[in-house]
Amino acid sequence: MTIRPMGLIFAMALCASAGVSARTGMESVYSNLEGKSCKKVIDDKTTGAYTLTCPGAGKFALQVLDDDDRSSVNLVSPEKHVFELDYWTVVTPGFSSLGKKAEWRVAKIDGKIVPVALIVRVNGTDQSDPEHPKRVPLLAVAQVRKTEACVVKTIGAGSANANTEARAIADGPELPCLKSLMPPNQSKKG
Repeated sequence: MTIRPMGLIFAMALCASAGVSARTGMESVYSNLEGKSCKKVIDDKTTGAYTLTCPGAGKFALQVLDDDDRSSVNLVSPEKHVFELDYWTVVTPGFSSLGKKAEWRVAKIDGKIVPVALIVRVNGTDQSDPEHPKRVPLLAVAQVRKTEACVVKTIGAGSANANTEARAIADGPELPCLKSLMPPNQSKKG
């Protein structure tokens, strides 16, 4: 073979694997963050705060939390361990809402789907100018580990390659959990 056909074979192989990440066997599975598959519980009748429990991937569930026009997500493991992702302090402390779907990065191990990361669109609000608040679309990337799950990175969702970048972070090496953006003496939704 000449170099030209080898390059063509390499390009074809690269295109064929475009849906799978650099880490072998990683793929995306999507679940709803709203809709009929979710069960709603009102947490506070006065404020209207609620929790939606929605099916996730690999026998995980998602709790979508909404309180004071701010949103967050908890992961619930098959063993019923709740991992609070705490979007309202590590992603954006301002008003926020979530996209309609969650993207799970999963591996198949012994024929079972095992979630390793979660990517959720968070529509934050920049309130630095109270007269003209701006919508700020973000992707919150959380890594799911054996004993914890936490947000490890937020990236702006406005660029054309934001989803690819989020998947690369999700599939990459273990990163430290993000720290709260809020001063230590403020409440989590203060």
